[in-house]
Amino acid sequence: MSEKIDILVIDDDSLQLEYLTDLFTRHGLTVQTLDDSTMAVDTMLQVAPRLVILDLMMPQLDGFTVLKRLRENKSLTDIPVIIYTGKLFPIDKKKAQKLGANSYLVKPVKGSVLVNEVKKYI
Repeated sequence: MSEKIDILVIDDDSLQLEYLTDLFTRHGLTVQTLDDSTMAVDTMLQVAPRLVILDLMMPQLDGFTVLKRLRENKSLTDIPVIIYTGKLFPIDKKKAQKLGANSYLVKPVKGSVLVNEVKKYI
């Protein structure tokens, strides 16, 4: 692990990545983004984020698979994960919680709500 960052955002939507980077940077947090879910575990081991914001609907690996892999890695298991997704069905929320998500937010969410949710964990 090298550079410590506050938040790693994993999402395939470049507009979401840009929005979240701007939002959290304005609140004094360091942010790194990742648009390739297959690199999630390796990136987390490199940047050692204090928290992860994870989308569920992505090509290659969906967010459920990424979350499962993060929770299976002993060095990453304690990092809080906020699911930030368009999937609003209760079954998806239940599955994410079972896999170890700390929070589940359905897009769109007001910036202030996102910031408050992040502040719960870091």
